Formats: sequence, structure tokens, C-alpha cells
Amino acid sequence: MKKFIGFLAILISFQSIQAQEFEKVKNSILVSKFENAKTEYEKILTKKPMLKTTAEAAYWKSRVFSGINKDSVLLKKFPDAFDQIKSSLEEYVKADPTFAIAKENGQDPFFDIYIKGFKDGVAGFNTKNWKVASANFDQAVFYSDIIFSNGWATSKQKFDTTSIMYAGYSNQNAGNVDATIAYYKRLIDSKITTPELIEVYRYLLLQLTIKKDKAAFDTYYKISEEAYPKESWEDYKSEYIEKNLSMEEKVKMYDEVSATGKMTELELQMFGDMFMTGRSAEGISAENSEKYILKAADAYKRAYGMNNKNYAAAFNVGISYYNQYTLLDEKYSDNIRALQTLNSNKPAPSKDPKKKAAMDAHFKAQVDSIKKLNTVLDVPIKEKVDAAIEWIEKSFDVIKDKEKLDRSEKNVAARAVDFLATLYGFKRDKTRGKDQKASDEFDAKYNAYDKLHDKYQ
Repeated sequence: MKKFIGFLAILISFQSIQAQEFEKVKNSILVSKFENAKTEYEKILTKKPMLKTTAEAAYWKSRVFSGINKDSVLLKKFPDAFDQIKSSLEEYVKADPTFAIAKENGQDPFFDIYIKGFKDGVAGFNTKNWKVASANFDQAVFYSDIIFSNGWATSKQKFDTTSIMYAGYSNQNAGNVDATIAYYKRLIDSKITTPELIEVYRYLLLQLTIKKDKAAFDTYYKISEEAYPKESWEDYKSEYIEKNLSMEEKVKMYDEVSATGKMTELELQMFGDMFMTGRSAEGISAENSEKYILKAADAYKRAYGMNNKNYAAAFNVGISYYNQYTLLDEKYSDNIRALQTLNSNKPAPSKDPKKKAAMDAHFKAQVDSIKKLNTVLDVPIKEKVDAAIEWIEKSFDVIKDKEKLDRSEKNVAARAVDFLATLYGFKRDKTRGKDQKASDEFDAKYNAYDKLHDKYQ
């Protein structure tokens, strides 16, 4: 401990001696004799070159040229004054991270670089020279952070908001994504919510989506919702999920979140759209396609349950049932084709009565087996068709009596009457010759919807 105290005393003494070495430089600066200060500075380093790498040397050099830079006469004589301020201050910042010397003797060089960086940044910004603008605003932000964090500015804010805004915009236009994200995070973390800054929030969410940074996305998505509650942010969540999650991950997320009962109507519809799109994606198995259709129907139903005027959700429930029906109908058609193939390939009857009877029995068993498959399919097909009609009619009922439909409503109405005509036509054909009364009723429904086809075109 004594050794450590002794070393510390020596270090303090050495720093004090260094400070004294530049006393003449300091005194010349105090009386604005900057060229004299420069001369004294050079004499010291010539006599003691070991001081050149010290924090004191770097600091006092920046102070010398800060004074020269402000003197129009001296500046003509030493035109590189600003470059000298910048290079020497960069060395000083590295050598004295606590800024002890600057706190005691003045901070002019910091303000010089900050102000010029901001001024040159604005010039580059106004001419859309984004490379120049971003580089200068980066510089302005770096030194303004030192100035504001140490309380050297008259303003007592934590940082220079304007410089950070300009730096963010300039870097964005220059294509410097990571730098832009860093600046925008600072603005958002400070809960700045002026109207023009909403684009900052949007940009950040889009970039975090591209970077697949879920933790950061979730954090800033929540902040965005709180900052601008009247804005719709669901599209950003939808895009993140759509771009970064597999279908199985989407299903898992949906199951987990919907189980909490905290999903909004728009979120439910969003998942419904994802599942409906995913069911027809390339390479999706028939089994998974059916699973995604069921998930879509569940999501849309929940959305409609929250708002029975949500014609789009009701229509999509109907379409999900229609898609389930078409999958079953394809199986039904496959069985009919198999039956046709079986009949066309029926072997010639044997002349031997016993063999003929055995062949006929075998053939009948094959035919009956296929027919049985379709008999089994009749029930779920009817259920899916009825459900599709029920939900598409619910959707159509919401908008059919409106005097003027917007484009979305008109599109749904046009598709609804076509689907309903198709579905009632199917039911008519299924009951024809079996239940004529029902067949006639379904035919009337078919005609009623078919006549509306041109109305919504």
C-alpha cells in the first residue's frame, strides 16, 4: 500500500511538472498572444521532445491553434490551423479520457470542431452530398457528446438532439445503415415523439426486420406503439414474422399468443392471412396445407368474433372452408377417376363359370371399396360447403346494402356472389334426382347470386 501511495505521489508530481512546462504557453493564450504561444510551445518540445506524446502537449497545441483559427490575420499565415486543432484534439481525447486538463483550462477546441462539423454538415445536407454531410455530422455528434455530457454547454440537455437527427438522416441517405440505426435508437430511447420523427421509428423497425433482430424489434415495436398510439404498427410486425419465421414457427407463435387472449383483431387477421398464403406455398405437403387452412379459419373467426362488421375476416373464414371443400372434392374426383380407370381396364370375362364368378366378385369388391371412400367423403364435403356458404353470406350481408362500396368492399362483394353461386350450384347438382324440392331451392339461390355477378364488376 505504501508503495502504491508513493507511486501515485510521483505520478501526480510528474503531471504537475508537465503542466508547469506549458505555463508560458498558457499565459500567452490568456492574453491572446497566439503566435507567441505557438513559438513557446515549439521551444518546449524542441528542448524536451519526450513531452510531445503527453496529454498536456496535445491539449495545449489544440488551444494554440484554436486561437490562431479565430484570428483572421494569423489564419492566413497558418491556414492549416483547423486541421491542427482536429489532429491534436484527437490525440488529447485518447490521452485524457476524463478531460481533466480541459476542465481546468478551457474547452474552446471542442466547440471549434463541433461547430465546424455541424456547419459543414448542414452545407453537405443542403446540397444532398450525403457522404460529406454524414462525415461532418458524425464529427459534430462525437464532440457534442463530450461537451454536453460534461456540462460545458449553456443548455443542460443530455445531448444535441439536432446534430443526432441530422447525423441520422445523412447516414440514412448515404446508405450507412448501422450508423443510422445507432443514431435513431438514441432519439427513440430518449422518447422524442415529434410528428416528423415517426419516420425514424418506421425506418428502425424495417431495418431490424432485415437484420432479423427479434429482441430489438420487439423492444422498439412496443416503444413505437406507445409513442404513436394512433398509428397502425401491425404491418411492421406482420412483415417481421413473414420474412423471418418459418410456417411452423408462425404456427407456434400463433398458438402461444392466442392462448393468452391478448391478440387484437388486426393481429388475428394478420395471422389468418399468413396461414392462408402459406397453405399454397411451394413444397408444402397436403397434410400441412390442411393444417394451415384450419389455422387460418381459426384466426379469422376470432377476428370476426371481436368485430361482426369485419366482412373481410368473415369472407376469409368462408374461403378457408371453401379451400377445405376443394381439397376433399379433389379426393372425391380422384376416386371417380380411379373407378373409371378400373372400369376401362376390366378384364374380359372368363368362359369358366367359376373363374368368372370369382373375377366378378373381386371386381365388385374393388368398385365397392372406391365407392365407399366417396360415401365417407360426402359428409365432410357437405359440412365444408355449408360452412363456406354460412361465412361468405355473413360477409356479403355486411356490405350488400351499402350505397357506395370502396374498392376492397367491391372486390369482396364480387368474389362473394361468384363463390356463393358456385357453392349453391354444387348443392343443387348433389340433390338433383334425390330431393327435387331441395334442388329447386338451391337452384333459386344459385340464380339469385349468379345474377349479381355484373353488379360488382
